[in-house]
Amino acid sequence: MIESYWAVLIATATVAIGEFCNRRVIGWLPDDPPRPGRKVHSRPVPLAGVLIVPTILAWCIVDRAWLPLAAIVIAAATGFEDDRRKERAAALDDGGVDWRIKAIGLAIAAGLIAATVADPLTDPWYFTIAFCLTFVLTNAINFLDNMDGVATSLAASSLLCLGLGKPTANWIPAAGYAALGFLPWNWPRPRLFLGDGGAYALGLCASYAIVHTMREEPLLLLVVAIPLVDFVQVVCARVWLAVPPWVGDRRHLTHIVHNLGVKKVIVAPLFAVLATGVAVVALRGGWPFVE
Repeated sequence: MIESYWAVLIATATVAIGEFCNRRVIGWLPDDPPRPGRKVHSRPVPLAGVLIVPTILAWCIVDRAWLPLAAIVIAAATGFEDDRRKERAAALDDGGVDWRIKAIGLAIAAGLIAATVADPLTDPWYFTIAFCLTFVLTNAINFLDNMDGVATSLAASSLLCLGLGKPTANWIPAAGYAALGFLPWNWPRPRLFLGDGGAYALGLCASYAIVHTMREEPLLLLVVAIPLVDFVQVVCARVWLAVPPWVGDRRHLTHIVHNLGVKKVIVAPLFAVLATGVAVVALRGGWPFVE
């Protein structure tokens, strides 16, 4: 079996080839044009996270992980179509796929992931928990694709910590390494963004790792604490302000930290270090160096 760390090189090569073809041959990747209120960039940036999906799928095939493979394909395709439609939206219009259609696509993907850990007929309670957590975490990772490198580095951190610390499947650390392969294009100088397609795929991978480990060790939920906390506080704020929860804004933890004076280029490594530290605590089952 090929070692999972080779996914870094394969994903890097895939992204390099895809980005070159998009720039020099045919512009097939959707762009994220400058828009008020969310990401801050002065020029259109391609949404290219789908370029790491083939690498993840290759490891799924090797592991015969057919349900996760189907879930990742559905979520990535839903996200990519959403990105493609947003590119053509007006400057003050969110555009994209209708939120109900997008929710159905992500619900199907979440159901497939939940079905890998619990039978809905014989174990409906844990199936429901796994389904809800997967649906939320997949969106939570996507929510944090709002500042250079944050979603990519957080996904890589959680996938590698869980995949190497509490191995459940060989394709989980491979997905983390694939995220690392994308990071140089996403941070510190962003030439590419993950987009919904890439963020949904990485969110599903992280969800799979969590739901397969937290039943015996609930403390492992701390590994994905940052995206979950960000998701909860943003959705609560939007509901309180009578704003649709799916409409992007600048109320995320990343924006709060940036507004406090932290340079944008520092936000991603800061969050990644914090997430890794929390993950170490969770994997050890308590505070480090304390017997």
